[in-house]
Amino acid sequence: MKQVTLKSLTLCNFKGEKERTTNFNPDVTTISGGNGLGKSRHFDAFIWLLFGKDSKDRKDYEIKTRIDGKELHNVECSVSGVIVVDGEEISLKRAYIEDWVKPRGQVERVFKGNHTECWWNETPVNVGEYAKRIEAIIDSSVFKMITNPAFFVNMPWKLQREQLFQLAGTITDAEIASMKPEFALLLDKISGKSLSDFKAEISARKKRLKDDLAQVQPRIDQTYKMMPENEDFNALEVQIQVIDDEIKDIDKAISDATAAIRKEYEAEQEKQKAVNTLKSECQQIIFKAKQEAQEAAFEANARRRELESNIKAKERELATTKRELSSSQKEQERLEKEIEKLRSEQDTLRKRWFEENGKVYEGETTCPHCKQELPAAMIEQARDVFTKAQADKCNEITAKGKGIGERIKELEKEIEDVKKDIETSNASVVSIQAAIDALKAEFVSLPLVDAAAVVPESIPEWVEKQAEIKEIEATIKTEQASSADTSKAQERKSELNKTRDELKKRLANRDTIRRYEDEIKDLEKKGKDLAQQIADAEKEEYTVEQFTKTKIDECESRINGMFKHVSFRLFDYTLENNAVETCIPLIDGVPYPSANTAGQMNAGLDIINTLCKFYGVCAPIFIDNRESVNDIIETESQIINLVVNKDNFLTIK
Repeated sequence: MKQVTLKSLTLCNFKGEKERTTNFNPDVTTISGGNGLGKSRHFDAFIWLLFGKDSKDRKDYEIKTRIDGKELHNVECSVSGVIVVDGEEISLKRAYIEDWVKPRGQVERVFKGNHTECWWNETPVNVGEYAKRIEAIIDSSVFKMITNPAFFVNMPWKLQREQLFQLAGTITDAEIASMKPEFALLLDKISGKSLSDFKAEISARKKRLKDDLAQVQPRIDQTYKMMPENEDFNALEVQIQVIDDEIKDIDKAISDATAAIRKEYEAEQEKQKAVNTLKSECQQIIFKAKQEAQEAAFEANARRRELESNIKAKERELATTKRELSSSQKEQERLEKEIEKLRSEQDTLRKRWFEENGKVYEGETTCPHCKQELPAAMIEQARDVFTKAQADKCNEITAKGKGIGERIKELEKEIEDVKKDIETSNASVVSIQAAIDALKAEFVSLPLVDAAAVVPESIPEWVEKQAEIKEIEATIKTEQASSADTSKAQERKSELNKTRDELKKRLANRDTIRRYEDEIKDLEKKGKDLAQQIADAEKEEYTVEQFTKTKIDECESRINGMFKHVSFRLFDYTLENNAVETCIPLIDGVPYPSANTAGQMNAGLDIINTLCKFYGVCAPIFIDNRESVNDIIETESQIINLVVNKDNFLTIK
C-alpha cells in the first residue's frame, strides 16, 4: 500500500498567517490551542498546496491576508511543504503571485489580479504539470475521502452509494437467481423486463382478474332469476309414459274388434294402470327423498340465510343512521352560521347605539331671518324634541338587540340538542358497524351445505315397488285382436295426445333448467379458475418481493461486511412495501447524524481504512475537535489531531 505522510508545512501570508513552519511526526501529531489560532488552517493549507482548493473543496476562496478588511499587497502568499511518498521526500510549493502593470503614461503601477506558480523539489513547473504529478501520487477525489473523517458521510447520498458499490461490486439479478429455484424461474418469466415493470404487469393482471371475478356472482344470480320454476319432472315423465302406454293400449284396443279381446284388453289396461300407479309412486318416492335432502340442506343453510338477511338489514340501518348523522351535522353548521350572522348584527346594533347615544344637540339658537337670539323656551323645546328622538332610537336599537340575543339563546339550545343527536348517531354508527362485522365473521365461518344425492336403489320402499312392477308386467299380455268400433277409442286417444302435448311442453322446462344449471356450473368453474389465477398472481408478486428483498439484503451484507464500526442502509421501503434507493450510514443501528461524536469520528476512520485498502494508498488524516474523543480506532494513516483548549498559543507535539 502506498504511504503518503506530511513531514512539514510552511505558511507565508496565507489566510492571516504571516509566517509559520510546522513539523509533523510520521505517526501522530497533535496541534492544540484556542479557537482562531490556525489549527484548521493547516489542513486548508495542505489541501491548497496539493490541489489549489480548501478543505471544503472550494477553488475560489480567500487565501490572502487582510488587514483592516483590505488585502495585503506586495507580499508573498504561499504554502510550502515536504511530503514523504513510500520513503521518498518530495518538496512542494504553491504561491499566489500578484500581477502589477504600469500603464503607459502613468507613474504608479496598477494591480491587475493574481496567478499561481508551483515548484517541485525546488524546481519551477507549470500548474498543469504540477497537477499531473500530484494526481500520479494520489487522486484528488480519493484524497478528500481518506484525509477527513467527516468528508465521506457528508457527500450526497447518491455519491456515497456509488462509491460503496464501486468497493463491493454490483450484484446482478443472475447471482440472486442462483440462490433459489423460484428466483431462477422468475428471471426466465420476466424475459428481459425490469422487476418493477413485471410487478406492474402482475398488478394490472390481478386487477383485471378481480374485475372479472366480481362479475361472476351477479351473472349467477341473474341466471337463477331467469330459470323456470322447478317441478317434479320425473312425475311428468311418468304421466307421459302412462299416457303413452294408454295410447298404446288404445291402439291395441282399436286393432282388437272383438268384445272378448276388448274385455281382455280392459283387464290388461287395469294391470297397466297398476303398473303406472306403481311407477308414479316410485317417482313420488324419489321426489320425496330429493325433497327431504333439499329441505335438510335448506335447513342446514338457515343460519346463513338469517345472517345474510340480518347483515343487509344492519347495513340499511347503518346507511340510515349515517344519513341522519350527516343531516344533523349540516343542521349544526347552519345554526352556527346563523348565530354568527346574528352576533354580527348585534355588533352593528351596539355600534349604532353608541353612535346615537353620543350625539349632542347642535340646533340653531338664533332666528334665521332676523338673526336675533331665539327665546330660551324655544331652544329648550327643540332640545327636548332632539333628546326624546335620540332616546327613542336608542330604545329601538336596544329592543332589537335583546330580540337578537333571545334568538341566539334559542339557536344555542337547538345546537345543544343537535350535538346530542350527533353524539347518539356516532355511537349508533360504531355499534351497528360492530354488529355488521360480527355477523359477517359468523357468515364467513359457516360453509354452504349442498343437498345430498338420492340413490333409488338404497330406498327399500322403491325397491319393493319395482319388484311389484316387474311381477305385474310379467302377467300383461300383448296379443292383438280384430278390428271393431273404434270411435270412442279414437276420441280418447285424441284427448290423451292433447294432454301429452301439454305435459311435454312443461317437461321442456327441464332442459331449460338444465341449460341454466350448466351455465351456473360454468360460471362457478370460471370463478374458481379466476380465484386460482389471482392466487397465482399474488404468489408471483410475493416471489418478486422476496427476490427484491434478497437482493437488498445481499447488497447490504456484502457492503457492510467491508466495515467494522459502521454499516449502511442502502434501501428504504414505501408504505406500499416498495424498495427505494438510499444511503444512510449507521453506527450500532443509529443513523450517523444521531450518533455521538466518538461514534461519528470512529465511523469516519473505519470508512477511511476501507477506502485506503481498496485504493491502495494512505494519506494524512486531519481529525478536527479531537479533544471530544478519548480513543480512536487503529489506522495505518498518519494522524494529525486538531485539539481545542484554552491556550492563546499553538502547541505542536
